[in-house]
Amino acid sequence: MRKLVNYLCSALLLATAVSSCQSDKKSEKLLLGGSGWNKIVIIDKESKQIEWEHPLEKGWECNSAEATPEGNILFAYARGAQLIDRNHQVLWDIAAPDTCEMQTARILPDGNYLLGWVGHPAVIMEVSPKGEILSRTEYETGIETPHAQFRQLNKNARGNYLMPLFATSEVREISPKGEVVRITKLEGTPFTTLALPNGNYWVACGDGHSLLEVNLDEALTSRRYGENDIKGARLFFVAGLHPSEEGLYVCNWQGHDKNAVEAHSPQVFEMNDKGEIVWSLNDNQTFGMISTIDVIE
Repeated sequence: MRKLVNYLCSALLLATAVSSCQSDKKSEKLLLGGSGWNKIVIIDKESKQIEWEHPLEKGWECNSAEATPEGNILFAYARGAQLIDRNHQVLWDIAAPDTCEMQTARILPDGNYLLGWVGHPAVIMEVSPKGEILSRTEYETGIETPHAQFRQLNKNARGNYLMPLFATSEVREISPKGEVVRITKLEGTPFTTLALPNGNYWVACGDGHSLLEVNLDEALTSRRYGENDIKGARLFFVAGLHPSEEGLYVCNWQGHDKNAVEAHSPQVFEMNDKGEIVWSLNDNQTFGMISTIDVIE
């Protein structure tokens, strides 16, 4: 009898400990923004409630926003890029020329920031957290309309810049000297790239309504999800990407299809390595069009 009592007590203590650990686990916070939406927000992933928001002026086009380790928010807004704190104070602002659009504002692994504007020429800059310009690379894309050039640039392990180009359906690798290292022809209007541990990249192909896993060096596609290949999500303009615990967050921007709302397809979703949706957000009353996502650490 005593053994049974001891067993039941131990089981109860274990269940209580597990329950306590589960309750102590904090829900993930996500930073969301998008072209055509008048704000940037931070939401609680579990409740999907907005916990913080920053208004954007009319005409500002935010396709790139990230949270810094210090808790500040870095974002591009077409006319420039800003670093703000959670009290909405502007810590610095770097303007783009009148004929250009700042489209990229990313945090690099070394803690500095990557900014990029489209134009003639397009300009790529690395900037310190204090807003000091550390390097500047000019590159002529050969694409006449600046808005048809790029959105999110990234830097690869070789120290070169990956430039996805709308008008040519390419990802170009550009050296810091502004020289072309490699051109990979893909499909659609590539929006961004995301490095994978196996050396491949996810590439969001925009109006191609597709998401690819690609070896950019060899131009080999190992996985492709088309418009109707993911159960529970019709792909519209595939935009921002971010790694998640389960696999991948995908921004499903819907601004180029006037009937997108009726499709009831998620504005952003998380999928696992099997291509199955494990979380999604679809609330057009509360949220605008989403093209950029970051996880708040």
